[in-house]
Amino acid sequence: MEALRLIKTARHALAEARHVPDVLAEARQAALLAEAVGARLAESEDDELTGLGRQLSEAGAHAAVCLERSVATNALVSGGRAGRLTEVGEPAAALGALDELLREVGETLVVLACGADTESLYWTCIDGVDAVSDCKDVAARLREATDRGGGERRTALGGAEPERAGQALPLLVVRLGPPGDGGPTEEERAPDYRAPGEIGAAEVSVQAG
Repeated sequence: MEALRLIKTARHALAEARHVPDVLAEARQAALLAEAVGARLAESEDDELTGLGRQLSEAGAHAAVCLERSVATNALVSGGRAGRLTEVGEPAAALGALDELLREVGETLVVLACGADTESLYWTCIDGVDAVSDCKDVAARLREATDRGGGERRTALGGAEPERAGQALPLLVVRLGPPGDGGPTEEERAPDYRAPGEIGAAEVSVQAG
């Protein structure tokens, strides 16, 4: 099955997940799908795509391991959408959709971390956010590589996406702490929008827009 179709299915499944185990399972599935897409791109004859594809595959595998701790073994996880991937299709379109999927996974994990009732769940979500962010960074670099290339590497994405990709969008900073530390003060809970370069190491950021 083509990557774009699988990614769209994954985004829908993540949006429909209502229980924590299901959300974590879908997040892990997204990581495994990123690993599979990266592995396919690593088979390219283009050296740049090959190198970045390997990085994406490794980042996806790491994210899947981070999320595996809280995912029960079931048909969804053991079978997996990633195993049904047969081709990437149009790389730029697939990578654009993968970028959106990984963004949604990261935002969802932040929400889970905010409401976590155990430290185990909290740290699983935080580790997952970091690992998925690494995947997203590599996917973005891969997409830029396909946009820079000509012929078979270039895909017209259409719409407002190319213009938006060049903008430095503000980031919503979410201050998190593990369960039981008293939580943030009222002042700390207030929305805090900053430029990407102003984010501290101890803060989790979610791209707005």
